[in-house]
Amino acid sequence: MDQPSPVPDTEISLTFVKGLEVLRAFENGQTDMTVADIARLVGHTRAATRRLVRTLESLGYVRSIDQRYRLTARALKLGLGFLQSRSIGHLVGPVLRAESIVIGESISLALLDADEAIYVFHNPADKSAEMSGHTIGSSMSLAKTATGQAICAFLPQDRQQTILSTSGLSDAEAHSVAHGLTEIQSQGFALKDVTLNSDLRALGVPAFNMDGQIAGALSIVFPASCYSLTQIQKDLVPHLQRCATYLVSAL
Repeated sequence: MDQPSPVPDTEISLTFVKGLEVLRAFENGQTDMTVADIARLVGHTRAATRRLVRTLESLGYVRSIDQRYRLTARALKLGLGFLQSRSIGHLVGPVLRAESIVIGESISLALLDADEAIYVFHNPADKSAEMSGHTIGSSMSLAKTATGQAICAFLPQDRQQTILSTSGLSDAEAHSVAHGLTEIQSQGFALKDVTLNSDLRALGVPAFNMDGQIAGALSIVFPASCYSLTQIQKDLVPHLQRCATYLVSAL
């Protein structure tokens, strides 16, 4: 998935856009929120936000407990059509599970969406991914994560520059990442610590669609002490690349 297609303003429903913004306000760990909390996140007035929230409540996508709102399970249905249309359960799941048994690590898949990557599959028992804060639907930076950099390295250079310039990185950090993207493109994988003080390390390998364009990345998360660089290159990377080859038709 790439950049959204441009649509004339006359064909856009701003109310619908605002409603989707309210739903997205619950991302990144935001759970129980008041109307004031949501209004602050989306940048709308409390009155307008209240109408949007109450509409979503009437449709069953949010519910209120003591004037604090949270998403309901019905919100998951909004992404169900995508997962079914892309054969995530029937094709992607079995391939990744089978390969993860071979290498003894759970494998995750994230797809490119505009200027971020979104997780669409990982094994339910993937404790490493849970520890690093990622679940299905989680978004991540293309500049700051191994998964994201495995994708970003294969985007056009002007697109890379835009991503880096809006990533919140300092000039020195952005320059370092830009240099690293060239290396990633050459070696075919990205390797990065999950956080600065974490023992967890993430490995990302690019995944391409049938047109040869970058579509996403496969990744695993593991304790840094488990594998040497040689083991990663010889034992892990080829398996992820093989998975990427199997999944071309679904991306």
